[in-house]
Amino acid sequence: MVREAVAGGVLVGLVFAAALWFRANPAQTFVDNWGSSLVHPDPHASVWVRVTDLRSPAVLGVGSVLAAAVVVGRDRWRALACLVGPVLAVVLTEYLLKPVIARRYTDLLSFPSGTTTAVAALATAWVLAVPRRWRPAVAAVGVVLVALECIAVVALQYHFATDALGGTAIGVGVLLLLDGGVHLAVGGRLTGGPASVTHMPGAP
Repeated sequence: MVREAVAGGVLVGLVFAAALWFRANPAQTFVDNWGSSLVHPDPHASVWVRVTDLRSPAVLGVGSVLAAAVVVGRDRWRALACLVGPVLAVVLTEYLLKPVIARRYTDLLSFPSGTTTAVAALATAWVLAVPRRWRPAVAAVGVVLVALECIAVVALQYHFATDALGGTAIGVGVLLLLDGGVHLAVGGRLTGGPASVTHMPGAP
């Protein structure tokens, strides 16, 4: 749990560091130019529009509730993280980071991408929720979906590549930080120290 919380904190910290950079330097980077060169821009491609539908509030809400339901019998604190984490990540992106950073792609606030934030957070929730033996398969599906979202938002010219990567990092980071932090906090109160958290039901 300590490693999980630290990994989440590092990802969130990197996004905030990038946010400070893009606040002062909003122009395209070499990563953005490289990403655009790999993806054929097509703002009217229906297939990519359908891919971005995965970030809809309905998918986010139902996916979070189902992930929580899968794990609640084994670990109620992880269920709470899976239920709250994806929404928290999107709220942080859309209502704090984007307005404060004010980086724009054409006329849209762009960093970090709310689409990749939502899908990455939901994918991470499911990786955490399923039993350990299923995690590699679920993680592989999650990686594919997040990669498709990154391609979609660049191809549709909604975001720069760094916006998509930033959304992915904040989505994964918030879930890991929340899950690891809650377990450490609750375990510390129940046992007098965080070390024994590794013996809690459902802990990795």
